[in-house]
Amino acid sequence: MSEQKKHIIEIAFAHFRQYGFKNITMDDVSRSAGVSKKTLYELFTDKDELVLESVKFMLNQNQCETDLAMTVSKHAVEQIVHVLNLMEKMVRGLNMVCYIDLQRHYKDAFRYLQEHKESYLYRCIADNLKRGIQEGLYREDIDVEIITRFRMESALLAFQHNVFPQEKYDTVKVNFQIFTNYMYGIASLKGHKLITQYLQKYVKA
Repeated sequence: MSEQKKHIIEIAFAHFRQYGFKNITMDDVSRSAGVSKKTLYELFTDKDELVLESVKFMLNQNQCETDLAMTVSKHAVEQIVHVLNLMEKMVRGLNMVCYIDLQRHYKDAFRYLQEHKESYLYRCIADNLKRGIQEGLYREDIDVEIITRFRMESALLAFQHNVFPQEKYDTVKVNFQIFTNYMYGIASLKGHKLITQYLQKYVKA
């Protein structure tokens, strides 16, 4: 990918995450990126392609950070707290209409997001659960497949405008409540104590 194309994708995604995918036009992107519309359309066939590339950019960025957090963590609880931190960073400043826009108007990008969820996200959650059980930090009776799917779907609740409208609820707070409820639900007694210690540090940070 050329530097120019990467620059345009970064500019476009910054606007999309703030205002939503539907509200930003190709004219807006052209002006902000400092390129002509002709150049923009030479690099991207249409807005659908630009949205798809922006979603790929966001997911790749998030995946790199998640992979690092999963690798350097000392145990499963530290992994999951690192992921909570990354999710808060991602959610902060994100317009919740983004998810609805993708679902309703940008089918290719939404399909890519769903495929990423079913492959990468599923593997991350399942691997963390298996590690936590092995380390004695999560309950032994957990059905990994069922709880992985539960976590995948509950992770999206904070982005559901009809459930938690952004004008009424702080999305970061909603995400934190959903995430911590999940963490304590899977924890063994040993894990419960460790989660509490980590969250106390997290909240103070």
